[in-house]
Amino acid sequence: MKRKKTGLIIWVSVSAFLVALLIVVNVLTTTVFYSFVNLVLNGPRPIFAEGVEEYYTTEYEDKDEVYAAARNFNVKLAEEGMVLLKNRKSALPIKTPVSDSRLKVKPRVSVFGKNSVDIAYGGSGSGGNDGESAVDLYKALESAGYEYNKVLKRFYENTGLSGAKRETSGNDLDSGDTVILSTAETPQSSYTDEVKNSYKVYNDAAIIVITRVGGEGMDLPRTMKGSTGYINEDDHFLQLDKNETELIQAVCEQRFKKVIVLLNVSAAMEVGFLKDPDHYAYNKKIDAAIWMGYPGDTGLIGLCNILNGTVSPSGHTVDTFVYDLKRDPTWNNFGDNLITGNPTKGIVGGDEYCIDGDPELYYFVDYEEGVYVGYRYYETRGAQDEEWYKQAVVYPFGHGLSYTSFDWEIVKSIEGITVDQNKEYKIKVKVTNKGKYAGKDVVQLYAHAPYLGGIEKPEEVLVAFAKTDMLKPGKSQTVELSFNPYYLASYDYKDKNDNGFYGYELEAGDGYCLYLSHDAHDKEFTIPFFVPDEGIQYVADPVTGKEVVNRYTDMQDEAFNSDTQLSTVLSRSDWQSTWPTAPDDEERNVTAEFISLLADVSHNNPTDFDELDMPWTDEPADMDLRDLLFDEIGDIIDDNGDGVPFVDYYDDRWDVLLDQMKASEITKVFSNGAFKIERIPSLNTAQVNCADGPVGWTCFLNKSVFYKTCKYVSQVTAGATWNEDLLYEFGQMVGDEGLVGDAKTGMPYSGWYAPGVNIHRSAFGGRNFEYFSEDPLLSGKLASAQIRGVQSKGVFAFVKHFALNEQETHRSISGDCSWVTEQAMREIFLRPFEIAVKEGGTRAMMSSFNRIGTRWTGGDYRLLTEILRVEWGFNGIVISDFNTIPEYMDAKQMAYAGGDLNLATLPDESWYDTSSIGDMTVLRKSMHNICYTIVNSNAMNKVVTGYKLPVWVAAMIAVDAVAAVGLGLWGYFAIRRFLNNKGGKEAASVE
Repeated sequence: MKRKKTGLIIWVSVSAFLVALLIVVNVLTTTVFYSFVNLVLNGPRPIFAEGVEEYYTTEYEDKDEVYAAARNFNVKLAEEGMVLLKNRKSALPIKTPVSDSRLKVKPRVSVFGKNSVDIAYGGSGSGGNDGESAVDLYKALESAGYEYNKVLKRFYENTGLSGAKRETSGNDLDSGDTVILSTAETPQSSYTDEVKNSYKVYNDAAIIVITRVGGEGMDLPRTMKGSTGYINEDDHFLQLDKNETELIQAVCEQRFKKVIVLLNVSAAMEVGFLKDPDHYAYNKKIDAAIWMGYPGDTGLIGLCNILNGTVSPSGHTVDTFVYDLKRDPTWNNFGDNLITGNPTKGIVGGDEYCIDGDPELYYFVDYEEGVYVGYRYYETRGAQDEEWYKQAVVYPFGHGLSYTSFDWEIVKSIEGITVDQNKEYKIKVKVTNKGKYAGKDVVQLYAHAPYLGGIEKPEEVLVAFAKTDMLKPGKSQTVELSFNPYYLASYDYKDKNDNGFYGYELEAGDGYCLYLSHDAHDKEFTIPFFVPDEGIQYVADPVTGKEVVNRYTDMQDEAFNSDTQLSTVLSRSDWQSTWPTAPDDEERNVTAEFISLLADVSHNNPTDFDELDMPWTDEPADMDLRDLLFDEIGDIIDDNGDGVPFVDYYDDRWDVLLDQMKASEITKVFSNGAFKIERIPSLNTAQVNCADGPVGWTCFLNKSVFYKTCKYVSQVTAGATWNEDLLYEFGQMVGDEGLVGDAKTGMPYSGWYAPGVNIHRSAFGGRNFEYFSEDPLLSGKLASAQIRGVQSKGVFAFVKHFALNEQETHRSISGDCSWVTEQAMREIFLRPFEIAVKEGGTRAMMSSFNRIGTRWTGGDYRLLTEILRVEWGFNGIVISDFNTIPEYMDAKQMAYAGGDLNLATLPDESWYDTSSIGDMTVLRKSMHNICYTIVNSNAMNKVVTGYKLPVWVAAMIAVDAVAAVGLGLWGYFAIRRFLNNKGGKEAASVE
């Protein structure tokens, strides 16, 4: 009897536990974690209405077809984005039977470098690419007509012989710890005799692969302490290490006919070894070098097409390559500043604020270089001292070689013209291919404004560029470059010239000119021009006509100024005494009152909401969002005549439509913005799919997004194409993939978390691969082209990260405080976003983790409303960056600042008060922005009539049912045995 009773007790106990567990799991997954689980495992499956006209169309029939086209297009991006840095005695191309049918023998090549079998195809994070679907270097070489050294390849693949693979880049968004990385290059002592003996068979060329990784949540190490293979521990990650140096020397000592270096690096690493005989790794036998960035899935095919001469390289650098990055103005004010000794954490991380010496988890970064970022510094200082320049710069910004040569002739000039601030000016250049290879050329236009000792001015700034079509030998093309004086104007935020004006201006004076250049340093033609005697002052924005005033300067509370913490700002008048320095203890020590400002999440929206009426909600439904596509007589609103409707932001019907929304819908849409926009039943909208990132459609939380979607070259390689037309095609290709959409649900991808336009402020920026360049105009122009392309397919592009998110370290530990002058902010760091709004017409933007001064960007009315929406005229969605952990990213503050979507997987809907005029007014504005963006997107291609249960919910119901049946059967037999045994006992007792 005791054993039978024990069985009953076990059943009761197990059943109670399982039932409780299932109840908890069911409740949590269908309530608190419902959005998150839907994101990871896919949500409700839509049921589509038939016969709905699709306004955004694609030529591709299905996923397979568009996927193949995208992979082919990526080859084209790589061919134009990879940069030929060096080509001594025309060492490249090395022709093969594929590129020259007259050849019968395949060149035999040896590929060196541990990372040749572990290429970095992309970075990590939202712009990541794990390489699973990539064409590797060896397959690309074979397809290009080369025979490679298989003995050497097997050696690198054997980790027991050649050593472990490199570390992957980190995704630690929160600790701010210094990342320790090694190159993982194989030491020469590990090379076997079999490997060395193979060289003489495959000696037509040696290809040396140098790789550096990058990733979201980490900056590149500026110390090698704790890693392996370094020469000195105070070296940094963007130098060659001991094993790489010895590899180069060992290869050059062998009898290879040619030695080529491939830089599989997203950053502008130190490449002095390619030019400087005094460099520790220099070898005169290095014949050629190609910077390839990150190639994406198929980019290595493009690389090998360059190697064999199928195409001539036409990429140009998007950063300045220098000899010594420690001499860059940003070195002392980047990342963790290399200051050690945090007593609370025991890690590198000494740029935290302190109160009376006690560290607080608030961090900052000083932009003390002012406007002298990248070539703006090197070309300015080099103009004063050419010998200094030669010792500082290896390859200038905009550098790129070709297999052919070009002549330029000015067809139309503005020489001697006095420019008008309200006009753009055309310069036409005839480009002729004078060489033996077909190729493309890039014409770069820089502008120079005289420095008068007040307003800081770089020696030159890029104001326009143009890339030719493919020109056959002897053929010509005339390209047109547009010069807008606004892009040369300096932003005088402190009236440095004492003329009583604050804002963008071109000072009166002589010496203005344009340079037609091959890069930032090598000038072909100089074109002088004049400004009016009184100078030019942009009182209002030249596009919107809105007043432009200081937003981050001379605040009533100085702590809110963006430059409060800057102890100095670099000036060309005295490089030495204004040179940026790392923050000292005194600068890091602040008051408790200052820390309280950082913790303050109150909003800075100046609107007097008490003067407003309470917005209407829950009105009877008279129309759907889709109805806005049609006019009163039922015709689509097609202002462009292209068959694609466009609904104006100021259409009179918006108020009627928005009155229908329920308060519960409004807060749900606002709060649940992670990789989607929630459906709005009262407006009959479906859930809108959104996804990362600059390399194509990805989502690190939902791997199904990766299914048959191309991973393109990283943004930095796309930037190096210098080709707006190609970036427009890039946008269209991504848009075509978006239209084909999700394989499981059939819904299109409508919102794209891209492009990234932050500035390569430092070469050590871990996420530089996701951004175009160190130059704002190049970044803005290319982003605009990409945006126009993707929007032509109905995809809205969330331009990111707005703004001053130029480093990863400490970015989400209370939001690092970016301290910067308003001049540098507007001329450099905001400019690409401005161009993306005005020229790209973007209808979406993503704010950033960091603060500008003391206030989080996503909660700052000055940035999201006064500058973005009012000054620049932006209409559309502003979404936050990933808002899962940081407590300072406050939803209410964001709504009042002008933010519309909270990119949160565990949303908070508790902050609003439906009886508050302010809360409901800002939320209604957000719904207007969101619905405006949706109605002008490919989401209108579908009408959803209902939804099927998510697969995971159906599976959970099945598990619940199986568990219930199983427990019931078990209980039946357990109780039966107990009762039977009890009955037997009772019968025996009676007898």
